[in-house]
Amino acid sequence: MKLHEIGLLAKDPQASKKFYHEVLGLRLHHEEDGLSVFDGGWPGIEIGACSGYPDRVHISFIIADVDKLADQLREKGIKFEGPADIHLDKRGIVLTDPDGLRVCIQSPTEASPDWLKKMVK
Repeated sequence: MKLHEIGLLAKDPQASKKFYHEVLGLRLHHEEDGLSVFDGGWPGIEIGACSGYPDRVHISFIIADVDKLADQLREKGIKFEGPADIHLDKRGIVLTDPDGLRVCIQSPTEASPDWLKKMVK
């Protein structure tokens, strides 16, 4: 499992994009309606500013097979949401850590962009 993203709620996606890209100088990696993804400075780690996040901050991990992990978590009696299809043609689950922090675990699918699929190799 690899740290993939730190997700931030963006009340104003354009203002967040301007701050992280123009003010802080982070390279814009991907953009779609309400979402800007920036290079986090380490290979494979991103900062995502999105109007659609339900929490102010969450962390995201990427793995090869989220469905397999979901089966293992069910066997342990761990509660989570998903697996569900999510943006960039990924599948993901969502857990909550002991302090209430949202933790997303995702895996690319065949339809995901190549750069994303390379992250789990």
